[in-house]
Amino acid sequence: MRRSTRLISLGLVIPMLLMLLLLQLLCPPTFGHTLGPSCQTPEKTEGRCVHFSACRFVLRQYGMYKEHMPPAIMRFLQRARCRPKKEGYHLCCELKDVIPANANSKLK
Repeated sequence: MRRSTRLISLGLVIPMLLMLLLLQLLCPPTFGHTLGPSCQTPEKTEGRCVHFSACRFVLRQYGMYKEHMPPAIMRFLQRARCRPKKEGYHLCCELKDVIPANANSKLK
């Protein structure tokens, strides 16, 4: 991989992660996560449109990679968006990864 390509990829990853963290700080869920409408994930599985903080998949990926998120995962997260940016960062989360409103949000 050429150095310029790697720099461009990191240039996209870091702002995306900062945006996710900023959204979490500005829009924290107060009474648990509400389940959004049904949707289809980029992998064509059934999911729910939820805030990114209500999706175990996103939390696991961030926990593993932090600011070094692989470009393939970043592209997947971008394709999974299910609401306009002005409504916060919501994505189509596979049903098995949706964190219910009454659950403790610790990774399991």
